Amino acid sequence: MRHKNMWAFSFLALSLILVVIKFTFSPTGAFIGPAMKSSYSTFLGLAFFIVSFLMFTSRQTLDAIMIPTGGEKLNVPRTKKALEKKDSLKDDGYFVISGYYPHGNIRGMKKSQDYSIYKDLRKHGVIPKGIMIEGQAHDTLENVLYSLKKIKQRAEKENHPGRIDVGVVTYHGHFKRFKDFHRMAVSRGLIRRDDFRLHEIPTKETAKDKRYESNLLRKLYHGFKLSTIGIYKSQRGRIKHVKQNPITKWAHKLKNVLR
Repeated sequence: MRHKNMWAFSFLALSLILVVIKFTFSPTGAFIGPAMKSSYSTFLGLAFFIVSFLMFTSRQTLDAIMIPTGGEKLNVPRTKKALEKKDSLKDDGYFVISGYYPHGNIRGMKKSQDYSIYKDLRKHGVIPKGIMIEGQAHDTLENVLYSLKKIKQRAEKENHPGRIDVGVVTYHGHFKRFKDFHRMAVSRGLIRRDDFRLHEIPTKETAKDKRYESNLLRKLYHGFKLSTIGIYKSQRGRIKHVKQNPITKWAHKLKNVLR
């Protein structure tokens, strides 16, 4: 995960800087101060190097790995990457398929993206208990809110207190929007600050993905969703499901055209 690797690289860089500092001194019997500084830098450099090595080789333990649906061209590499990171899950960890499917319609459900990803996970040996289907989200904001709501409910039901670590499988620009929505949800009181920590599990970001992320209309839609996040807050301060209104449906269709 990039979250872990960022810190590992930071500690490695510190260790190298301290080693360089060590060799800038020429300790002799006449200069006790520089000799002491040299020994301190050597000790600290070694300590930071050991910490960085342990972080690079340690297994990032995740409570859940989220696979947001986005069409077959995105779903296939996301599912493949999620399966590659299966060993990063805790013993009771699970996959979360996040995206809408038609409820009460068996034929429609079996044609849904959720079901396609579910079948792929099952084909690779993931047991049903190891898969959660969110089933309501129409866009990235709802991927964040509805998925984290269900993950939190499961943690409470299974009596798992503490912060929940969730890996999100997608390309980098999309993950940045996940982080934006999570931060806004925390600031508006829909999610408690210490409930979740999101980790990036990156898939390849294509030139098409980059063009999509930089598109002005897509950015305007993102800003619109951030500004209206309050409609997902219930009177009790929790996340509630919201039906798409005509404006949201139109904006969502326009956004999809940009793909």
